[in-house]
Amino acid sequence: MYVCLCVGATNQMVSDAVAAGASTSKEVAAMCGAGGDCGRCRCTVRGIIEATLAATPSVPVNGSLRHLALDITPVGSH
Repeated sequence: MYVCLCVGATNQMVSDAVAAGASTSKEVAAMCGAGGDCGRCRCTVRGIIEATLAATPSVPVNGSLRHLALDITPVGSH
């Protein structure tokens, strides 16, 4: 599936970048270009980073990404 239409990056390309050591959207952008242009795909890129790191036991999950994923408050529940 295409994740970043600006550069034609796929979810596999993002996962491969994470497997190669990227753990932030900026690092992914540097490796495969996804999220480096307009930024509309950065949320999706971060989700792929989190999922890839969580599925790979030998790679520690970046605490800040896990924190962002767990602290989302639904709209209207303030």
